[in-house]
Amino acid sequence: MNRRGSEPNKVSRDRRHRLAEMAATKPDAKAAKAFIRKAYECCDVLGYMAKKYDIKGEIGIGQESIGSDKGIP
Repeated sequence: MNRRGSEPNKVSRDRRHRLAEMAATKPDAKAAKAFIRKAYECCDVLGYMAKKYDIKGEIGIGQESIGSDKGIP
């Protein structure tokens, strides 16, 4: 026996048994619903910053070029 009071073989066997039981039974509907999530949506950084800080005109979104409001070609 080790100091925890269980033999490593018994612990391993019990773990395999519990995992086999979990694989054989259907999970609770409420628990399964908690794991269903929307996929991560990727977006561009400029669009996110413009939307978050309402700075569309300053960074050039909706204009021909970024420097058009400053006179830079």
